[in-house]
Amino acid sequence: MKILFALLLLASNLCFLSSCTRSSETGLNPGDLAPDFKLPGLDSREYSLSSFRGKVVLLNFWASWCGPCVSEMPALQRLHDQFKDQGFSVVAVGIDDEPGALEEFRQKFGLSFPVLVDTTGVTKSGYKTTGVPESFIIDAAGRMVMFPDPADKQPVVRITGPREWDSPNVLSRIRALLDKK
Repeated sequence: MKILFALLLLASNLCFLSSCTRSSETGLNPGDLAPDFKLPGLDSREYSLSSFRGKVVLLNFWASWCGPCVSEMPALQRLHDQFKDQGFSVVAVGIDDEPGALEEFRQKFGLSFPVLVDTTGVTKSGYKTTGVPESFIIDAAGRMVMFPDPADKQPVVRITGPREWDSPNVLSRIRALLDKK
């Protein structure tokens, strides 16, 4: 039994380190290709997730009326600022909001990363979000990453709730993903 537990623990750690690369499956499991999407940005450009290939992406689903979303946005901006020139981007998908409310929010908080609008809910459905904020880490190859949740350090693919995205632990984990690019 101890050997089985040790093997499972080893597999879990290898999964995080290698991002559990799977062949060509699209989905929400570690190593799956992240579901692609096309959404308009507040800057009037159309974005797809695949347009960020080559970058590590923190994909964040949020709403301007969401208190926890408001509390984590400054940390997301600082994280983006720290690594934007090193192949990293925060991509925020605003849901359940009108573009005007999202733009007002973007200006108020000085957000410089892409803010996309999902008024139809198709993208949030593709990621099976259950609320906001929810975040996913996607590697430079466009694959879902098993990432230690900043709150409890447990490896997960979906991070639910607000986090201190610019904490030393998160910064070192993002730096490690960038080093693997």
